[in-house]
Amino acid sequence: MNIERDENGGFLFSDVEPPLAELFLAIPSAADPDGNAAAQRRLFPDPVAEKGAAVVEDWEQWVKPVLREAFENASTTVEADLTPMAAGEDAVTIPLEHVDAWLNALNQARLVLAERFEVTEEEMNRPAPFPSQNERHTALTQIHVYGLLQECLIQGVE
Repeated sequence: MNIERDENGGFLFSDVEPPLAELFLAIPSAADPDGNAAAQRRLFPDPVAEKGAAVVEDWEQWVKPVLREAFENASTTVEADLTPMAAGEDAVTIPLEHVDAWLNALNQARLVLAERFEVTEEEMNRPAPFPSQNERHTALTQIHVYGLLQECLIQGVE
């Protein structure tokens, strides 16, 4: 895989090998916490209970919907940027104005995968198992690859 900056400051990931392309294409679904209570709690934590019912009510009414919309918008942006890759191209361009959405979606995907597969801190500090032997190993690989993508984007913007 090659990573270059385009003339507008965006990022071009080219010559992406098929296994890595699959991980790119899986970002939106990996970021979806639906059906997993632990992932839902991780992304939408309840406010401190000692603050009282009014705070919890306000959180549910005002904060949680905004967070949910931000997560959904980030995933939608990433999915749209991945359209050429989904059509079989071996490249993806991330416009500079989409970098925040990508960072958001990648972080969300990492959090959801970690909760869904109960990944421990110890496992995160070891290299990802490769080749992936099962769904859990694939999730660990995704978490590591998504972290590397985040790092590339952050360093590139800085």
